[in-house]
Order: sequence, then C-alpha cells, then structure tokens
Amino acid sequence: MVRFVVAFCLLVAGALGALGAAGGLRAQAVDLELVLSVDSSGSIDSDEFALQREGYARALIHPEVLKAIASGPNKAIAIAFVEWSGPGIATRVIEWTRIAGKEDAEAAAGLLLAAPRTIFGGGTSLGAAIEDGIAAFEGNRFQGRRQVIDISGDGFNNRGIAPEHARKEAIRRGITINGLAVDEFGGALEAYFRAAVIAGPDAFAISATGFEDFHRAVLRKLLREIFISQAAAPS
Repeated sequence: MVRFVVAFCLLVAGALGALGAAGGLRAQAVDLELVLSVDSSGSIDSDEFALQREGYARALIHPEVLKAIASGPNKAIAIAFVEWSGPGIATRVIEWTRIAGKEDAEAAAGLLLAAPRTIFGGGTSLGAAIEDGIAAFEGNRFQGRRQVIDISGDGFNNRGIAPEHARKEAIRRGITINGLAVDEFGGALEAYFRAAVIAGPDAFAISATGFEDFHRAVLRKLLREIFISQAAAPS
C-alpha cells in the first residue's frame, strides 16, 4: 500500500511538473512584437550614436507611447533592441522585453542609456539586419498581433546580401519591415528604403533630417507601429 501511495504521489508530481513546464512555454499575448534594429556602423560617430540611443529611450517613455500601448487589446508590446553593421556583426542590447506600462518602459530606457557601444564599424548590411531581425522572432515567448522589424540607418547597403533579397523571407513569413532613414542625401535614402528595404502589410518608411531630428522621427514611427498593430487582426 505504501509503495502504491508513493508511486501515485510521484505520478501526480510528474504530471504537475509537466503542466508547469508547458505553462512556462506558453507565449504571452501582446499587440506587437517589435525588433528595433539600429545602425552602428562606422558612419555613426559618438555624438550621433548617443542621439540614437537617447531618441529611442525618450520615445519608449513618452506619455503618448505609454497611452498608445495601454489602449491596445492586450495593453502590451514586446521589443528587442539590436545594433548592427556588416554581415554577422550585431549586438542584442535589449533581449525580448514586455512593455506594459511606465515601469517597464523606464527599465528598458535605462538599459539603452547605460549599455556600452560594442560595434564601431564593419560596413552597412541592411540585408543582414533583416535576416537577423527575422531570426530574432524564433522562440521569443511572445505572440503578437503583428511582427515588425524596424530598421533605422544613415546609409545604403554596401556589404553582404542585398535587402531586396533578404526581405523575401520576411514577406513569406508575414513579417513587416519598416524603415527610418537618417537622410542627409536630399531624400534619396528614404526613397531607397521605400524601394529596397520595407516590405509586408502596412509597411512604411519615414526620414529624420539629420540626427538632431532623430527623436521626433522615432516617436512618430513608434506611435504609428503601435496603432497599426492594434487595428490588425490577431495572427
């Protein structure tokens, strides 16, 4: 009888453990899975790099962004922040993180402002940035109404796979690619982003007129991405 009771308890414990493990693997529902993919190539000097980091940090904690997140069906988004340059050169500055309020946003912004720069050159591979963004969605523990790769940069692709080819896989998977061009080429870079980089449902590109305009552009872009995700049908 004792053996039966022990065996039964072990069986129950094992079943509960399996259920707990399954629960731990269950994806969290969010309105948007967003990879913020940011240029850290040699053309970005230290002052410009700081403006980029500050632009994203300020946008994440902006009251309009927090209000927009709170207005969604799931009242949360998930972000990962990646800096990149040439093929195979990328750093995940912020691992996948749920943003569901001011405290979450401030923690993410704090990480951005505190983390050291790790990439200083290697060319500009928008295609590799797209490939890395696609891979980032694998096993991220979130289930978004939309998946978006948000690429910002100040130059044209000059290394590795062309973005026109890399984005084909994003299109196949239903992933949207948006672009923010830091355009000091009289509009040519934004036009390039529109033609060669962006892809997928409701994709768009906007520009910042130099790095001093970066925060405004990031804020505008982030709000647009959040509101589009809230209107999308659940995936």
